[in-house]
Amino acid sequence: MDKRALIGIALSVLVLVGYQEFISRYYGPPPTVPAPAAEKPDAAAPTSAAAPSGATPAAPGAVAAQVTPAVAPPSQAARHIQVETDNYIAVFTSHGARLKSFLFKNYRASADPKSPLQEIITTAKDVPLPLGVRWQAPALFDDAGLSYSVQGADLKLTGEAKGTLVFQGQTADGMTISKSLTFTGNLYPIQFDVAVQSGAGTAPVPEILLTDKSDHTVVNPAAPFEGFVALVDNKIKREATVDASTGHEFSGDIAWAGFGHTYFFFALIPDTGAGHKISVRQNGAALVASLTGPAAAGRYRLFIGPKELELLKSVGKDIDRAIDHGYFGFVSVPLLYVLHFFHRFTGSYGLDIIILTVLIKLLMWPLTHKSFSSMKSMQKLGPQMEKLKERFANDKEKLNKEIMDLYKRNGVNPLGGCLPMVLQFPVFIGLYNALSTPIELRHAPFMWIQDLSRPDWEALKFAVPGWWPSVLPSGIPILTIVMGATMFIQQWMTPSAGDPNQRRMMMLMPLMFTFMFVSFPAGLTVYWLVNNVLSIAQQYWINRSDK
Repeated sequence: MDKRALIGIALSVLVLVGYQEFISRYYGPPPTVPAPAAEKPDAAAPTSAAAPSGATPAAPGAVAAQVTPAVAPPSQAARHIQVETDNYIAVFTSHGARLKSFLFKNYRASADPKSPLQEIITTAKDVPLPLGVRWQAPALFDDAGLSYSVQGADLKLTGEAKGTLVFQGQTADGMTISKSLTFTGNLYPIQFDVAVQSGAGTAPVPEILLTDKSDHTVVNPAAPFEGFVALVDNKIKREATVDASTGHEFSGDIAWAGFGHTYFFFALIPDTGAGHKISVRQNGAALVASLTGPAAAGRYRLFIGPKELELLKSVGKDIDRAIDHGYFGFVSVPLLYVLHFFHRFTGSYGLDIIILTVLIKLLMWPLTHKSFSSMKSMQKLGPQMEKLKERFANDKEKLNKEIMDLYKRNGVNPLGGCLPMVLQFPVFIGLYNALSTPIELRHAPFMWIQDLSRPDWEALKFAVPGWWPSVLPSGIPILTIVMGATMFIQQWMTPSAGDPNQRRMMMLMPLMFTFMFVSFPAGLTVYWLVNNVLSIAQQYWINRSDK
């Protein structure tokens, strides 16, 4: 196979793998069509869909009808309790003792410093609030309609200060449910204890419910939804979509489980995960994950926070594995640490990416130098190869033998041009993941770009009244255009000993990459642009030294 064809195949593989990785991570797979609920839940007392771990569901779609809200006698209106710490502002409601709002104080909904704080709780029609409790005694009940009393008032905690809220509810038949939450001023994890006690003294095993909306067709760029994520028996389980009828169930040693977003994570962490069960199902507009353990009293930690590597490591139980670094995580994570190291001195992630690109280029210099030199040597043999092709036009076997002899006599390795590039693929893909997933690049500015995690055209938006709809704003991808131009120059300078048609095909690669990078995060475009400039300089130096 011709050398240029091999390079073309190698580059095509890189493009396809990189693009598919980006699409699957950034946008996620198409959601499944929600199945109609067995009956429309009451707006004041929504019910959950997943069957309890200890119960056997009757039939797909019929589970919701089995769940009975545990309604207490009428009492006062819902009471809202606010908890403010150094990191977040949480609001709980006494109706169902559930989490109504959770705002991150250090993260906003957009790059605009005046935009509202980032909210992680979904408030949508027919989607129950999270932290519900369900139990079997003997029928299946949940606390959606239960009015809780509250021990404690609004909290404002800083530093190592701690505060506790205790919600207590009682059903008409004497069932008592208790939820206790303990907060720390400077930490994200929240201690969460749940207990259910019947009037006869028995203690049903409680199920803890996490909820989100099931329809994520419209992507939220501030916090793209990744789906259900859990660590079961030390194996990561990722379910981007949930089958409406069967759902997913896991049992074993569950270290943690929850709903992941590209930049944030909402998870339950059992104190002791052995013997736990978790199921995640879709119930109309709601996506419900239920976690239950072997004991009547449930002790958990709630983690609702950013997917920041060091923060997740400090929580323990390998919750940092919630960040999906892909197959080349062994490359992505070290590169991310290097990026963090440079940031201590620069304070700009744009500069950090440039420095990291230069460092990678220096480490890869021997490989790329060998690749460029090999292609230059093969270019010199071009005239002799053309003569051999004319001489042995009707004898392909003899032609291939003569060409290999020509390479051998001149000390040229036909794979020397593309093999070093193939060896660099893990580094390229690892760096791609390192720049695509970290929350550090979210809303990070650089030059005219306000957000390195978003495409650069969003920094220069425009709309033409009467021609371009205002609901479809567009922009000018200056950085991407410059990147495409430098890639064209690089391809033009690259030696070619193959067919002119193949060279013309390779010259189309910059155009393909430009269209592809229009939707890529600006941080990746910065890397590829700087890498192109350095490659041009390297190729120019090789061409000059070879004269």
